[in-house]
Amino acid sequence: MFRFIRPLCLLICCLAPAIIFFSACGSSDTPGPTKTPGVTDTEIKFGTHIPLSQNPAAAYAPIAYGIRAYFDYVNAEQGGVHGRKLTLVIGDDHYNPADTVEVVRELVEKEGIFAMIGGLGEATHNAVWKYLEERGVPDMFLATGLSKWTDPVVRTRFAGNPDYLSEGKLLGKYIADNYDGKKVGFLLQNDEFGKEGERGFRLGLEGSNVEVVAVEQYESIQADVSAQVGRLKNAGVEVIGAYTIPPQGASLVKTAREVLDWDVPIIVTGVDCSDIFIALAGAENAEGIVSVVFGPQVYQTDNPAIQKHLEIMEKYGQGIPASNFSLFGQFIAEIAVHILEKAGPDLTRDSFLDSAESVTDFWCSTCVGLGPINMTPTDHRPIEVEMYNRVENGKWVAFGEPISFETTQR
Repeated sequence: MFRFIRPLCLLICCLAPAIIFFSACGSSDTPGPTKTPGVTDTEIKFGTHIPLSQNPAAAYAPIAYGIRAYFDYVNAEQGGVHGRKLTLVIGDDHYNPADTVEVVRELVEKEGIFAMIGGLGEATHNAVWKYLEERGVPDMFLATGLSKWTDPVVRTRFAGNPDYLSEGKLLGKYIADNYDGKKVGFLLQNDEFGKEGERGFRLGLEGSNVEVVAVEQYESIQADVSAQVGRLKNAGVEVIGAYTIPPQGASLVKTAREVLDWDVPIIVTGVDCSDIFIALAGAENAEGIVSVVFGPQVYQTDNPAIQKHLEIMEKYGQGIPASNFSLFGQFIAEIAVHILEKAGPDLTRDSFLDSAESVTDFWCSTCVGLGPINMTPTDHRPIEVEMYNRVENGKWVAFGEPISFETTQR
C-alpha cells in the first residue's frame, strides 16, 4: 500500500509570515500518549521524502518504489507483519530542502507516520533531521552517507548507505595503490557530500606519493560540469576522484571522453555505482571507471536474490522497472521488516528502536557474499563492508575481496 503527497501548503501559504505558514501547514491532532503514531490493529504507516519529479527523480524515485513493492509483497504474501499491513506514504520533495521541510511536516503531523524510512539527500535531509529527532520519529536507513547522521549516535536515527568518510578512504587507497606518484584532481559536489568525500579521499592517500593538484566543485542543481572538467585537464590532472550524483558524474565522463578526448582514469563514489550512471555516461565512455559497492547489481540474474527482486517488481512494482535503486529500496525495506518482526506484536517506537539496536548477524537477501547486518546502541550503521567495482562491457563488475570496516563489537 502507498500514497504520495506533494508540497501543496506552499502554494497557499507562500505569502504569509513563517509563523502562519507553520500553523496552517501543521496539525494539532497528534496522537495521545497511549497511542503509538502510525500504528493501528491493522496498519503500520511509514513515510519517506524523495524526488518523484524534477531532475533527480529518474535516478532516485525507484528507491521509494522498491520499498513500496517489498511492503506490498509482504502484505500480499505474508499478511503483513504480526497481522498489520505496511503502508508507505511518499513525500515528493523535488530534491529541494524547502519542500522537504513541508512534506516531512505533513508526513509527521497530518499523516501521523510511525517512522521515516529511506529519506534521501544531504541538503534535503539536513533540513529535517533535527525536527525528526526532536519529535522522536524513528529516522531509519537514510539514503545518504554523511557520517554525522550516526556520529554521535542518536537513538532514533540509523544510516542506510555506508558512510562517505569510510568509503572515500577506500577510494583514496585504490588511487594510492594503483596510481602512486600521479597527479590527482577532485570533482566534488559543493556541499557536505562532496566535502566528506574529499576528506575520505585524502585519508586514503596518506603515505603515498600521489599529489592533489586541483579541486573543482559544482552546485547540486548544476547538471553540466564540463567547465570544471576542462579546468582539471588544464591543471595537468592524471587521475580524477569524484564525489558526484549520477547526472553530474555522467557529465564528467562524457565531457572527458567525448569533448576532451581524455582517457584519464576516473574513480567515483558508490553513489554513482548504478545502472543509470552508465546509461547517462554511455557504456563505452564509462568503461574502466572504478567505484565501490555494497550489494549485487540488478542484472546479475543468476543471483537468487536478484531473481526474487525481479519477481517482486514485476508483480508489485506497479509498472516500475527493476533497477539498482529499486534494489536498494528493497534492501532497506527488508531490514525494516526484520526489525518489526523482532519487535513483536506489541509495537511501539521504543520497542522498534530496541529491536533495531539488537540486530545480530542478519543476512538480508542481498547481503550474501558481503557480510551480515549488525547493529547495537552504539552502532547505527547497518552496512560497513564494500567491494571495489569496475565498469566492464557496460556493466559494473565487482573485483577483489570484501573490505570490512565493521565497528560493532560483540
